Amino acid sequence: MLERCRVQLSTALLACLTLGFGAAHAQAVVYPTQAITIVVPYTPGSGADIIARSIAPIMSRRLGQPVIVENKPGASGTIAMTLVAKAAADGHTLLMAADSMTMTPSLYPKVVVTPHKDLAAVGRAAVGSMALVVNPSVQASSVAELVALAKSQPGRLTYATPGSASPHHVLMELFKQSTGTNLLHVPYKGMAGAVTDLVGGHVQVGVMSLQVAMPHVTAGKLRLLAVADGKRVAVAPSTPTFREAGYPELSHSNWFGLFAPLATPPSTLDKLNSALLEALSQKAQQETLQAQGLLVSTSSPAELAEQVRQDVERWAQVVSKTGIKAD
Repeated sequence: MLERCRVQLSTALLACLTLGFGAAHAQAVVYPTQAITIVVPYTPGSGADIIARSIAPIMSRRLGQPVIVENKPGASGTIAMTLVAKAAADGHTLLMAADSMTMTPSLYPKVVVTPHKDLAAVGRAAVGSMALVVNPSVQASSVAELVALAKSQPGRLTYATPGSASPHHVLMELFKQSTGTNLLHVPYKGMAGAVTDLVGGHVQVGVMSLQVAMPHVTAGKLRLLAVADGKRVAVAPSTPTFREAGYPELSHSNWFGLFAPLATPPSTLDKLNSALLEALSQKAQQETLQAQGLLVSTSSPAELAEQVRQDVERWAQVVSKTGIKAD
C-alpha cells in the first residue's frame, strides 16, 4: 500500500514538472517566430512607404525574420489602420503611418478604429514638412504676394488636394482662415492627379509633402513659397517657414511612426523599438531619407503614444474650427 502511494506521488510529481516545463517553454518562445509585415496606408513612393522600405532590410537582420512591406491605401488610411488594429497582437503585423492618422477620429467619427485607442506605439521614425507651392504661372513668389493676389481675386484661385477631408485639405482651409483669403478647393482621387494638374497649370495652388514637391520644384515646374516646418529645411534652405511669413499657427511638422495592435506585449514593442532605432541609426539610411526631405527623429513607445494623444486633440480643434467634413 505504501509502495503504491509512493508510485502515485512520483507520477503526480513528474506530471507537474512536465506541465511546468511545458509552460516555461511556451513562455520562452522568442519573438519573432515568422515573417513581419509592415502595412503602409499610402501608395508606393509616399513618405511612409520610403521609410518602411528603407528600414525593412536592417530590421530583418536584427530580428532574424523577413520584414515585408505591403501597401494598403484607401479611405484616408483607415483601411490599413483597421487591418493592423484587428490583427493578432503578436508583433508580426505592423503599421507605418503618418501623423495624418490623428485626424481620423475628427474627420471620420463613424470609423470604429482610432489610433489612440486601438493601436500600440512602437516608435517615431522621422519627420517631414508640408510645402506650399504654386504653378509658375501664378504671379506670386512669396506667401505675402500669394495672399495679396488671392484677396484681389476672391474665389478665382484654385487649390488641389488628394481628396476632401485629407490632411492637405485641412491645412489649406486653415491657411484660408489664417490669411483671410478665399481659394476654391479642387479635390482629386489621390496625390498623383493633384500634382499632375498643378504642374500642368489646371489648378494654381497646392500644399503637399516636401518630398513630393521637391523634384518638381527642382525641375522648375512648381514654385516653392513656404514650408510648414518649425525651422527651415536643409533641402530648401532659402525657403521661409510659415512662422517667418507671419503665420505661426500654420507651423506643422508631419511625423511618421511605427505601430502594432493594441494588446501587443510591452517586451515585443521594446524589441521592435530597438530594431527600429538600429535601422535609423545607420548613416546611409539617414542620408537616403534626408534626400527625400525627411529627417530621422526617433522616440520611445511611450513618447510616440503621448504625441498621438496630443495630436488627436489638436486636430479635433482645427477640424471644428474649419468646419471640414468628410464626404
